[in-house]
Amino acid sequence: MSASMNPVVRRAAILIANTSGTPEEIAAALDAAGMLQRPAERINGPYPLWVRPTGLGIAVDAHPLVAALVRGLSAEVAESPEDVTAELVTIAEASGPEQDALIEGLLERLGGTDARYAAVDARRMAEVLLSMVGPAVPHQKNRRAS
Repeated sequence: MSASMNPVVRRAAILIANTSGTPEEIAAALDAAGMLQRPAERINGPYPLWVRPTGLGIAVDAHPLVAALVRGLSAEVAESPEDVTAELVTIAEASGPEQDALIEGLLERLGGTDARYAAVDARRMAEVLLSMVGPAVPHQKNRRAS
């Protein structure tokens, strides 16, 4: 589909044509129409998270936690390359619950995957998530009360 036939592109072009052309006014018009992506919200904690809405839900960037695990694995490889390589081969050759247990053991040794958040950060995370996806069940009229 060419850009001229794309309904989103056409809608954006119409919105932009109805502005004075300043970046601020264009951004305001596109944002008011729901055509701009919200920036990621940072959730503080030992391993900060960045959460942003997507068309179907949310995307969570857990880069600091993953980076810490990779740094831990890299340090172990530098210290004992043969042993770590053998362990990774064993994990790759295993399957099902056995593989899961081996991975869990490795992750725990590297520092674990739990990221504990203070109550204030946990509340912020809950608020951010709810603001992005809304309540689980929309408010409904109580038909019995009518």
